[in-house]
Amino acid sequence: MEEILKQIVEKRIKTIESKGINFGINIPQKREVPLTPPDLEKGVIICEIKRGSPSEGKMNNIDNPVEWVSHYEKGGANTISVLTEEDFFLGSLSDLILIKKQFPHLTILRKDFLLSEEEIEISYRIGADMVLLIASILPYQLLEKMKNKAESLGLTPLIEIHNEDELKKILPLKPKLIGINSRDLKTFKLDRNYPYALKKLIEEDNILNNYKSFVVFESGIRNYTDSFFVANAGFSGILVGTSIIKSGELTEKILDLKNGFISGLQSKKRFYPEIFKKIYIDKKIVIKICGITNILDANYAIKEGVDILGFVFAESPRKIEINKAKEILSEIGDRVLKVGVVVSENIEEIVTLVKEGFLDAIQFHNDFTNDKCMSYNVCWYKATRVKENSDFDKQYYSPITLFDAFSKDAMGGTGKQIDPNLLLYAKEKNIPLCLAGGINPDNVKTIITEYHPILIDVSSGLEEKPGKKDFGKIDKFFSEVKFSFL
Repeated sequence: MEEILKQIVEKRIKTIESKGINFGINIPQKREVPLTPPDLEKGVIICEIKRGSPSEGKMNNIDNPVEWVSHYEKGGANTISVLTEEDFFLGSLSDLILIKKQFPHLTILRKDFLLSEEEIEISYRIGADMVLLIASILPYQLLEKMKNKAESLGLTPLIEIHNEDELKKILPLKPKLIGINSRDLKTFKLDRNYPYALKKLIEEDNILNNYKSFVVFESGIRNYTDSFFVANAGFSGILVGTSIIKSGELTEKILDLKNGFISGLQSKKRFYPEIFKKIYIDKKIVIKICGITNILDANYAIKEGVDILGFVFAESPRKIEINKAKEILSEIGDRVLKVGVVVSENIEEIVTLVKEGFLDAIQFHNDFTNDKCMSYNVCWYKATRVKENSDFDKQYYSPITLFDAFSKDAMGGTGKQIDPNLLLYAKEKNIPLCLAGGINPDNVKTIITEYHPILIDVSSGLEEKPGKKDFGKIDKFFSEVKFSFL
Protein backbone atom coordinates (compact mmCIF):
# COMPACT_ATOMS: atom_id res chain seq x y z
CA MET A 1 0.00 0.00 0.00
CA GLU A 2 1.29 3.44 -0.92
CA GLU A 3 2.46 5.43 2.05
CA ILE A 4 -0.27 7.70 3.38
CA LEU A 5 2.16 10.57 3.93
CA LYS A 6 3.27 10.41 0.31
CA GLN A 7 -0.36 10.49 -0.83
CA ILE A 8 -1.06 13.55 1.33
CA VAL A 9 1.93 15.50 -0.02
CA GLU A 10 1.23 14.61 -3.64
CA LYS A 11 -2.43 15.60 -3.33
CA ARG A 12 -1.45 18.84 -1.62
CA ILE A 13 0.87 19.82 -4.45
CA LYS A 14 -1.92 19.23 -6.99
CA THR A 15 -4.42 21.19 -4.91
CA ILE A 16 -2.05 24.16 -4.67
CA GLU A 17 -1.55 24.03 -8.43
CA SER A 18 -5.29 24.21 -9.01
CA LYS A 19 -6.45 26.50 -6.17
CA GLY A 20 -3.35 28.48 -5.34
CA ILE A 21 -1.30 28.79 -2.17
CA ASN A 22 -4.36 30.19 -0.36
CA PHE A 23 -6.51 27.16 -1.33
CA GLY A 24 -9.17 29.46 -2.76
CA ILE A 25 -9.72 31.25 0.58
CA ASN A 26 -9.75 35.05 0.83
CA ILE A 27 -7.00 35.90 3.28
CA PRO A 28 -5.85 39.25 4.74
CA GLN A 29 -3.12 41.16 2.90
CA LYS A 30 -1.47 41.72 6.26
CA ARG A 31 -1.80 40.27 9.74
CA GLU A 32 -4.78 41.75 11.62
CA VAL A 33 -4.48 39.94 14.97
CA PRO A 34 -1.84 40.02 17.73
CA LEU A 35 1.00 37.53 17.99
CA THR A 36 0.60 35.25 21.01
CA PRO A 37 3.71 33.09 21.38
CA PRO A 38 3.51 29.95 23.55
CA ASP A 39 4.79 30.10 27.13
CA LEU A 40 7.08 27.11 26.86
CA GLU A 41 8.51 27.46 30.35
CA LYS A 42 5.09 26.87 31.92
CA GLY A 43 4.15 24.02 29.58
CA VAL A 44 1.75 23.89 26.65
CA ILE A 45 -1.53 22.01 26.49
CA ILE A 46 -2.33 21.89 22.77
CA CYS A 47 -5.83 20.78 21.81
CA GLU A 48 -6.87 20.20 18.26
CA ILE A 49 -9.64 21.20 15.91
CA LYS A 50 -9.69 18.17 13.63
CA ARG A 51 -12.69 17.02 11.65
CA GLY A 52 -11.17 13.79 10.43
CA SER A 53 -8.00 11.85 9.66
CA PRO A 54 -6.82 8.97 7.45
CA SER A 55 -6.78 6.64 10.48
CA GLU A 56 -10.16 7.63 11.94
CA GLY A 57 -12.12 8.87 8.92
CA LYS A 58 -14.65 11.61 9.62
CA MET A 59 -14.97 12.21 13.34
CA ASN A 60 -17.27 14.30 15.50
CA ASN A 61 -19.06 16.99 13.48
CA ILE A 62 -17.37 20.31 14.27
CA ASP A 63 -19.92 22.67 12.76
CA ASN A 64 -18.99 25.49 15.12
CA PRO A 65 -15.20 25.46 15.82
CA VAL A 66 -15.50 28.60 17.97
CA GLU A 67 -17.79 26.75 20.38
CA TRP A 68 -15.35 23.84 20.52
CA VAL A 69 -12.45 26.15 21.30
CA SER A 70 -14.44 27.78 24.11
CA HIS A 71 -14.73 24.34 25.72
CA TYR A 72 -11.01 23.74 25.15
CA GLU A 73 -10.10 27.00 26.86
CA LYS A 74 -12.43 26.32 29.76
CA GLY A 75 -10.73 22.97 30.29
CA GLY A 76 -7.30 24.59 30.46
CA ALA A 77 -5.90 24.43 26.93
CA ASN A 78 -3.56 27.35 26.24
CA THR A 79 -2.76 26.49 22.63
CA ILE A 80 -5.11 25.48 19.82
CA SER A 81 -3.94 23.36 16.92
CA VAL A 82 -6.04 23.91 13.81
CA LEU A 83 -5.85 21.31 11.04
CA THR A 84 -6.00 23.27 7.79
CA GLU A 85 -5.36 20.35 5.40
CA GLU A 86 -8.60 19.83 3.49
CA ASP A 87 -8.38 16.55 1.58
CA PHE A 88 -7.41 14.03 4.26
CA PHE A 89 -8.15 15.93 7.50
CA LEU A 90 -11.18 17.91 6.26
CA GLY A 91 -9.75 21.21 7.52
CA SER A 92 -9.69 24.76 6.17
CA LEU A 93 -7.75 28.00 6.43
CA SER A 94 -11.08 29.60 7.26
CA ASP A 95 -11.20 27.72 10.56
CA LEU A 96 -7.92 29.23 11.68
CA ILE A 97 -8.89 32.75 10.62
CA LEU A 98 -12.17 32.53 12.50
CA ILE A 99 -10.69 30.99 15.65
CA LYS A 100 -7.86 33.49 15.97
CA LYS A 101 -10.24 36.44 15.55
CA GLN A 102 -12.46 35.09 18.33
CA PHE A 103 -9.58 34.07 20.62
CA PRO A 104 -6.72 36.52 19.97
CA HIS A 105 -5.25 35.80 23.43
CA LEU A 106 -4.75 32.09 22.71
CA THR A 107 -1.75 30.67 20.86
CA ILE A 108 -2.83 29.19 17.53
CA LEU A 109 -0.84 26.50 15.74
CA ARG A 110 -1.34 25.95 12.03
CA LYS A 111 -1.06 22.19 11.67
CA ASP A 112 -0.57 21.26 8.05
CA PHE A 113 1.89 19.77 5.59
CA LEU A 114 3.64 23.03 4.73
CA LEU A 115 6.04 22.89 1.81
CA SER A 116 7.40 26.40 1.18
CA GLU A 117 8.47 29.70 2.70
CA GLU A 118 5.46 31.27 1.02
CA GLU A 119 3.18 29.08 3.15
CA ILE A 120 4.91 30.45 6.26
CA GLU A 121 4.02 33.97 5.09
CA ILE A 122 0.42 32.91 4.50
CA SER A 123 0.27 31.34 7.97
CA TYR A 124 1.45 34.58 9.52
CA ARG A 125 -1.13 36.66 7.67
CA ILE A 126 -4.09 34.45 8.58
CA GLY A 127 -3.25 34.67 12.29
CA ALA A 128 -1.15 31.63 13.19
CA ASP A 129 1.27 32.06 16.09
CA MET A 130 2.97 28.71 15.49
CA VAL A 131 3.57 26.58 12.41
CA LEU A 132 4.17 22.85 12.11
CA LEU A 133 7.22 21.86 10.08
CA ILE A 134 7.35 18.12 9.36
CA ALA A 135 10.96 16.98 9.06
CA SER A 136 10.18 13.89 7.00
CA ILE A 137 8.73 15.84 4.04
CA LEU A 138 11.18 18.76 3.95
CA PRO A 139 14.77 18.63 2.65
CA TYR A 140 17.19 20.01 5.23
CA GLN A 141 17.96 23.28 3.44
CA LEU A 142 14.27 24.01 2.88
CA LEU A 143 13.47 23.13 6.49
CA GLU A 144 16.15 25.55 7.65
CA LYS A 145 14.80 28.33 5.40
CA MET A 146 11.22 27.78 6.58
CA LYS A 147 12.33 27.74 10.23
CA ASN A 148 14.25 30.98 9.77
CA LYS A 149 11.34 32.57 7.90
CA ALA A 150 8.92 31.69 10.67
CA GLU A 151 11.19 33.06 13.38
CA SER A 152 11.79 36.27 11.42
CA LEU A 153 8.03 36.87 11.48
CA GLY A 154 7.76 36.12 15.20
CA LEU A 155 6.16 32.70 14.66
CA THR A 156 7.25 29.70 16.71
CA PRO A 157 8.10 26.69 14.52
CA LEU A 158 7.18 23.31 15.94
CA ILE A 159 9.51 20.92 14.14
CA GLU A 160 7.99 17.46 14.10
CA ILE A 161 9.90 14.19 14.03
CA HIS A 162 8.91 10.53 14.23
CA ASN A 163 12.20 8.63 14.48
CA GLU A 164 15.92 8.79 15.21
CA ASP A 165 16.94 9.57 11.62
CA GLU A 166 14.65 12.59 11.52
CA LEU A 167 15.96 13.74 14.90
CA LYS A 168 19.56 13.57 13.66
CA LYS A 169 18.47 15.62 10.66
CA ILE A 170 17.06 18.52 12.71
CA LEU A 171 19.49 18.69 15.63
CA PRO A 172 22.03 20.87 13.75
CA LEU A 173 19.29 23.52 13.63
CA LYS A 174 19.30 23.65 17.44
CA PRO A 175 15.50 23.85 17.40
CA LYS A 176 13.77 25.61 20.25
CA LEU A 177 10.62 23.50 19.97
CA ILE A 178 10.45 19.87 18.83
CA GLY A 179 7.35 17.75 18.49
CA ILE A 180 7.77 13.98 18.74
CA ASN A 181 4.82 12.26 17.13
CA SER A 182 4.13 8.78 18.49
CA ARG A 183 2.12 8.11 15.33
CA ASP A 184 4.18 7.16 12.27
CA LEU A 185 2.68 9.26 9.48
CA LYS A 186 3.79 6.70 6.91
CA THR A 187 1.74 3.89 8.45
CA PHE A 188 -0.36 5.73 11.07
CA LYS A 189 0.66 3.16 13.68
CA LEU A 190 1.14 4.32 17.28
CA ASP A 191 4.11 3.60 19.52
CA ARG A 192 3.72 5.58 22.74
CA ASN A 193 7.11 4.54 24.13
CA TYR A 194 9.47 5.49 21.29
CA PRO A 195 9.16 9.26 22.01
CA TYR A 196 10.68 8.72 25.47
CA ALA A 197 13.86 7.38 23.85
CA LEU A 198 14.07 10.30 21.43
CA LYS A 199 13.52 12.70 24.32
CA LYS A 200 16.65 11.31 25.99
CA LEU A 201 18.70 11.88 22.82
CA ILE A 202 17.51 15.49 22.68
CA GLU A 203 18.55 16.03 26.30
CA GLU A 204 22.01 14.65 25.55
CA ASP A 205 22.42 16.91 22.49
CA ASN A 206 21.24 19.94 24.48
CA ILE A 207 23.93 19.31 27.09
CA LEU A 208 26.65 18.58 24.52
CA ASN A 209 25.96 21.68 22.41
CA ASN A 210 24.82 24.06 25.17
CA TYR A 211 21.28 24.95 24.11
CA LYS A 212 17.76 24.10 25.25
CA SER A 213 14.97 22.45 23.32
CA PHE A 214 11.42 22.25 24.57
CA VAL A 215 9.74 19.01 23.52
CA VAL A 216 6.05 18.29 22.90
CA PHE A 217 4.59 14.77 22.94
CA GLU A 218 2.16 14.38 20.03
CA SER A 219 -0.59 11.76 19.52
CA GLY A 220 -1.69 8.82 21.62
CA ILE A 221 -2.48 10.69 24.86
CA ARG A 222 -5.61 9.00 26.19
CA ASN A 223 -5.99 9.92 29.85
CA TYR A 224 -4.63 11.47 33.05
CA THR A 225 -2.05 8.70 33.43
CA ASP A 226 -0.58 9.10 29.93
CA SER A 227 -0.34 12.83 30.48
CA PHE A 228 1.34 12.32 33.85
CA PHE A 229 4.05 10.02 32.50
CA VAL A 230 4.81 12.36 29.60
CA ALA A 231 5.35 15.32 31.93
CA ASN A 232 7.19 13.10 34.43
CA ALA A 233 9.68 12.29 31.66
CA GLY A 234 10.40 15.96 31.10
CA PHE A 235 8.24 16.83 28.09
CA SER A 236 7.21 20.49 27.95
CA GLY A 237 3.79 19.93 26.46
CA ILE A 238 1.23 17.59 24.92
CA LEU A 239 -0.71 17.78 21.69
CA VAL A 240 -4.04 15.97 21.86
CA GLY A 241 -6.69 15.60 19.19
CA THR A 242 -8.56 12.36 18.61
CA SER A 243 -9.09 11.32 22.25
CA ILE A 244 -10.65 14.70 23.04
CA ILE A 245 -12.78 14.95 19.94
CA LYS A 246 -14.19 11.46 20.40
CA SER A 247 -14.73 11.81 24.15
CA GLY A 248 -17.93 13.83 24.05
CA GLU A 249 -16.87 15.58 27.28
CA LEU A 250 -14.50 18.24 26.02
CA THR A 251 -13.97 20.44 29.06
CA GLU A 252 -13.78 17.56 31.55
CA LYS A 253 -11.42 15.57 29.34
CA ILE A 254 -9.00 18.45 28.84
CA LEU A 255 -9.06 19.33 32.54
CA ASP A 256 -8.19 15.72 33.35
CA LEU A 257 -5.27 15.73 30.92
CA LYS A 258 -4.03 19.08 32.18
CA ASN A 259 -4.13 17.96 35.82
CA GLY A 260 -2.19 14.82 34.93
CA PHE A 261 0.42 16.90 33.14
CA ILE A 262 0.81 19.31 36.04
CA SER A 263 1.21 16.40 38.48
CA GLY A 264 3.89 14.89 36.26
CA LEU A 265 5.83 18.14 36.07
CA GLN A 266 6.00 18.22 39.85
CA SER A 267 7.76 14.84 40.00
CA LYS A 268 10.01 14.70 36.93
CA LYS A 269 12.19 11.59 36.70
CA ARG A 270 14.71 10.13 34.26
CA PHE A 271 13.35 6.59 34.47
CA TYR A 272 11.44 6.08 31.22
CA PRO A 273 13.67 8.14 28.89
CA GLU A 274 16.68 6.14 30.04
CA ILE A 275 15.20 2.66 29.75
CA PHE A 276 13.56 3.33 26.39
CA LYS A 277 16.77 4.82 24.98
CA LYS A 278 18.44 1.56 25.94
CA ILE A 279 15.72 -0.44 24.15
CA TYR A 280 15.04 1.64 21.03
CA ILE A 281 18.36 3.38 20.37
CA ASP A 282 21.00 1.10 21.87
CA LYS A 283 19.02 -2.00 20.80
CA LYS A 284 19.76 -3.75 24.09
CA ILE A 285 17.75 -5.51 26.74
CA VAL A 286 17.25 -3.64 30.00
CA ILE A 287 18.64 -5.68 32.90
CA LYS A 288 17.25 -5.29 36.40
CA ILE A 289 18.76 -7.09 39.37
CA CYS A 290 16.37 -7.17 42.31
CA GLY A 291 16.69 -7.99 45.98
CA ILE A 292 19.74 -5.79 46.64
CA THR A 293 20.55 -5.68 50.37
CA ASN A 294 24.17 -4.50 50.52
CA ILE A 295 26.56 -2.10 48.79
CA LEU A 296 29.00 -4.82 47.66
CA ASP A 297 26.32 -6.55 45.58
CA ALA A 298 25.12 -3.21 44.23
CA ASN A 299 28.58 -2.08 43.16
CA TYR A 300 29.39 -5.42 41.54
CA ALA A 301 26.16 -5.39 39.54
CA ILE A 302 26.86 -1.83 38.40
CA LYS A 303 30.39 -2.80 37.33
CA GLU A 304 28.96 -5.61 35.21
CA GLY A 305 26.52 -3.28 33.46
CA VAL A 306 23.16 -3.56 35.23
CA ASP A 307 20.58 -0.93 34.25
CA ILE A 308 18.23 -1.05 37.25
CA LEU A 309 18.70 -2.14 40.84
CA GLY A 310 15.63 -3.25 42.80
CA PHE A 311 15.14 -2.85 46.56
CA VAL A 312 12.43 -4.95 48.18
CA PHE A 313 10.40 -3.18 50.88
CA ALA A 314 7.82 -5.97 51.18
CA GLU A 315 7.95 -8.97 53.51
CA SER A 316 10.58 -11.21 51.93
CA PRO A 317 13.93 -12.85 52.71
CA ARG A 318 15.34 -9.96 50.64
CA LYS A 319 13.55 -7.17 52.48
CA ILE A 320 15.68 -4.13 53.25
CA GLU A 321 14.99 -1.53 55.93
CA ILE A 322 14.50 2.09 54.94
CA ASN A 323 17.60 3.49 56.65
CA LYS A 324 19.85 0.77 55.24
CA ALA A 325 18.42 1.35 51.78
CA LYS A 326 19.09 5.08 52.02
CA GLU A 327 22.74 4.43 52.85
CA ILE A 328 23.16 2.21 49.78
CA LEU A 329 21.14 4.48 47.51
CA SER A 330 23.17 7.51 48.57
CA GLU A 331 26.41 5.76 47.70
CA ILE A 332 25.07 4.55 44.35
CA GLY A 333 23.97 8.05 43.34
CA ASP A 334 22.99 8.42 39.68
CA ARG A 335 25.20 5.63 38.35
CA VAL A 336 22.18 3.41 37.75
CA LEU A 337 18.38 3.49 37.96
CA LYS A 338 16.87 2.42 41.30
CA VAL A 339 13.44 0.97 41.97
CA GLY A 340 11.52 0.26 45.18
CA VAL A 341 9.40 -2.91 45.21
CA VAL A 342 6.19 -2.70 47.27
CA VAL A 343 3.19 -4.90 47.96
CA SER A 344 1.18 -3.31 50.77
CA GLU A 345 -0.46 0.10 50.73
CA ASN A 346 1.48 1.50 53.70
CA ILE A 347 4.29 2.81 51.56
CA GLU A 348 4.57 6.50 52.45
CA GLU A 349 8.26 6.17 53.35
CA ILE A 350 9.05 4.55 50.01
CA VAL A 351 7.10 7.24 48.17
CA THR A 352 9.23 9.80 50.02
CA LEU A 353 12.39 8.04 48.79
CA VAL A 354 11.23 8.65 45.22
CA LYS A 355 10.27 12.25 45.83
CA GLU A 356 13.61 12.94 47.52
CA GLY A 357 15.55 11.39 44.63
CA PHE A 358 16.83 8.24 46.34
CA LEU A 359 14.67 6.05 44.06
CA ASP A 360 13.64 6.62 40.44
CA ALA A 361 10.40 4.63 40.46
CA ILE A 362 8.16 2.24 42.37
CA GLN A 363 7.31 -1.29 41.25
CA PHE A 364 3.76 -1.99 42.41
CA HIS A 365 2.66 -5.56 43.08
CA ASN A 366 -0.56 -7.12 44.37
CA ASP A 367 -3.91 -5.48 43.72
CA PHE A 368 -2.81 -1.88 43.23
CA THR A 369 -5.18 -0.34 40.70
CA ASN A 370 -4.07 2.25 38.16
CA ASP A 371 -5.83 4.94 40.18
CA LYS A 372 -4.16 3.81 43.40
CA CYS A 373 -0.74 3.79 41.78
CA MET A 374 -1.36 7.27 40.39
CA SER A 375 -2.48 8.62 43.76
CA TYR A 376 1.11 8.65 45.06
CA ASN A 377 2.20 11.10 42.34
CA VAL A 378 5.53 9.38 41.63
CA CYS A 379 7.02 7.47 38.71
CA TRP A 380 5.90 3.85 38.70
CA TYR A 381 5.14 0.67 36.80
CA LYS A 382 2.98 -2.35 37.54
CA ALA A 383 4.14 -5.91 38.15
CA THR A 384 1.58 -8.65 37.61
CA ARG A 385 1.61 -12.42 38.03
CA VAL A 386 0.65 -14.37 34.93
CA LYS A 387 -1.59 -17.39 35.30
CA GLU A 388 -3.45 -17.43 31.98
CA ASN A 389 -3.44 -15.73 28.57
CA SER A 390 -5.93 -13.08 29.62
CA ASP A 391 -3.44 -11.74 32.17
CA PHE A 392 -1.42 -10.38 29.25
CA ASP A 393 -4.46 -8.59 27.85
CA LYS A 394 -5.34 -6.53 30.91
CA GLN A 395 -4.96 -2.75 30.65
CA TYR A 396 -2.08 -1.40 32.68
CA TYR A 397 -1.45 2.28 32.09
CA SER A 398 2.22 2.43 33.04
CA PRO A 399 4.49 2.50 29.96
CA ILE A 400 5.86 -0.92 30.91
CA THR A 401 4.35 -3.88 32.76
CA LEU A 402 6.53 -6.48 34.45
CA PHE A 403 5.19 -10.01 34.00
CA ASP A 404 6.11 -12.53 36.71
CA ALA A 405 5.23 -16.17 37.28
CA PHE A 406 2.07 -16.81 39.28
CA SER A 407 2.39 -18.16 42.80
CA LYS A 408 -0.37 -18.33 45.37
CA ASP A 409 2.19 -18.09 48.17
CA ALA A 410 4.39 -15.14 47.16
CA MET A 411 4.42 -12.02 44.99
CA GLY A 412 7.87 -12.74 43.56
CA GLY A 413 11.30 -14.16 44.22
CA THR A 414 10.04 -17.74 44.01
CA GLY A 415 12.39 -18.91 41.25
CA LYS A 416 9.36 -20.11 39.32
CA GLN A 417 9.12 -19.45 35.57
CA ILE A 418 6.13 -18.29 33.52
CA ASP A 419 4.60 -21.13 31.52
CA PRO A 420 6.29 -21.13 28.06
CA ASN A 421 2.89 -21.47 26.35
CA LEU A 422 1.80 -18.21 27.95
CA LEU A 423 4.96 -16.48 26.78
CA LEU A 424 4.41 -17.70 23.25
CA TYR A 425 0.91 -16.24 23.34
CA ALA A 426 2.30 -12.86 24.39
CA LYS A 427 5.02 -13.01 21.76
CA GLU A 428 2.50 -13.75 19.01
CA LYS A 429 0.44 -10.73 20.12
CA ASN A 430 3.54 -8.50 19.99
CA ILE A 431 3.22 -7.58 23.66
CA PRO A 432 6.43 -5.88 24.89
CA LEU A 433 7.74 -8.45 27.34
CA CYS A 434 9.31 -7.38 30.61
CA LEU A 435 9.98 -10.72 32.29
CA ALA A 436 10.66 -11.91 35.82
CA GLY A 437 10.48 -15.30 37.47
CA GLY A 438 12.96 -18.16 37.45
CA ILE A 439 15.54 -16.45 35.25
CA ASN A 440 19.15 -17.44 35.84
CA PRO A 441 22.50 -17.76 34.02
CA ASP A 442 21.59 -21.18 32.66
CA ASN A 443 18.35 -20.19 30.93
CA VAL A 444 18.66 -16.47 30.14
CA LYS A 445 20.09 -17.02 26.66
CA THR A 446 17.18 -19.31 25.74
CA ILE A 447 14.65 -16.83 27.14
CA ILE A 448 16.14 -14.01 25.07
CA THR A 449 16.30 -16.13 21.92
CA GLU A 450 12.80 -17.58 22.23
CA TYR A 451 10.75 -14.63 23.52
CA HIS A 452 12.72 -11.44 22.73
CA PRO A 453 12.03 -9.59 26.00
CA ILE A 454 12.79 -5.87 26.27
CA LEU A 455 13.53 -6.14 30.01
CA ILE A 456 14.71 -8.99 32.23
CA ASP A 457 14.34 -8.89 36.01
CA VAL A 458 16.44 -11.40 37.93
CA SER A 459 16.77 -11.92 41.67
CA SER A 460 17.00 -15.38 43.25
CA GLY A 461 18.72 -16.76 40.15
CA LEU A 462 21.85 -14.76 41.00
CA GLU A 463 22.02 -15.56 44.72
CA GLU A 464 24.25 -17.72 46.86
CA LYS A 465 21.55 -17.33 49.53
CA PRO A 466 18.49 -15.05 49.93
CA GLY A 467 19.67 -11.46 50.11
CA LYS A 468 23.28 -12.19 49.05
CA LYS A 469 24.34 -12.26 45.39
CA ASP A 470 26.81 -14.73 43.90
CA PHE A 471 29.40 -12.80 41.87
CA GLY A 472 30.23 -15.85 39.78
CA LYS A 473 26.59 -16.20 38.77
CA ILE A 474 26.43 -12.48 37.95
CA ASP A 475 29.51 -12.86 35.71
CA LYS A 476 28.00 -15.83 33.89
CA PHE A 477 24.62 -14.14 33.57
CA PHE A 478 26.02 -11.04 31.86
CA SER A 479 28.25 -13.17 29.68
CA GLU A 480 25.21 -15.10 28.46
CA VAL A 481 23.22 -11.89 27.89
CA LYS A 482 26.03 -10.37 25.82
CA PHE A 483 26.61 -13.60 23.93
CA SER A 484 22.95 -13.79 22.92
CA PHE A 485 23.39 -10.59 20.87
CA LEU A 486 26.40 -11.89 18.87
